Amino acid sequence: MHSEQVLAFLDEHPEFLQQHAERYGLQAAPQAGERVVVSFVERQLLELKDQARQLEAQLQQLMEQGKANDQILARTHQLTLSLLNGGGLAHRIAALKDGLRDHFQLNRAAIRLWHPAAESDAEHYNARGEVQGLARNLAAAPYCGPYVNDEVMSWFPAKPVLQSFAQVALRDAAGQPFGLLVLASDDTQRFTRDMHTQYLAQIGALASAALLAALEER
Repeated sequence: MHSEQVLAFLDEHPEFLQQHAERYGLQAAPQAGERVVVSFVERQLLELKDQARQLEAQLQQLMEQGKANDQILARTHQLTLSLLNGGGLAHRIAALKDGLRDHFQLNRAAIRLWHPAAESDAEHYNARGEVQGLARNLAAAPYCGPYVNDEVMSWFPAKPVLQSFAQVALRDAAGQPFGLLVLASDDTQRFTRDMHTQYLAQIGALASAALLAALEER
């Protein structure tokens, strides 16, 4: 019997394979309304395959997060090198803003200081109580989210409309705030309430050390 004849026979008698499935090592397709019984071993294999897929997805996510962390560390390192070049207060503020723009694509940054040595810097000096109070409220961690008060908003141009902000307190060795760093973006997802802030805190500590060194030289 030729293969074409076998195929023709099976086409005419589709029930044949189902009736003899066990003999040929085949699994019979369930009929309508019929329950499928899966052996314990088969069920375990299916569960293991599902767990393997989940672990693979988690591993891929961890690898992607690791790459992102490496990029942030490399950018922070470049920012550190820029601030280590020294110079006066104006030079270090410019280096900080340039580094945030070049390495983190953050071209909207505002810095306000109320250290006595910054009083002659009209652009960056701001000793208002509400600004100092805002910095004190950031003791636990930087703030990320869609809101800032009117005073902070006035530090940025009216356009483009800014949608998310990060506020980082600048602190001295005793932990007392002497300034505030605010980053802004027109992207609502750039700074969100649920984002981790450890890297922002590190950037704040780095900026604090660099700016404080320049202030104390005055």
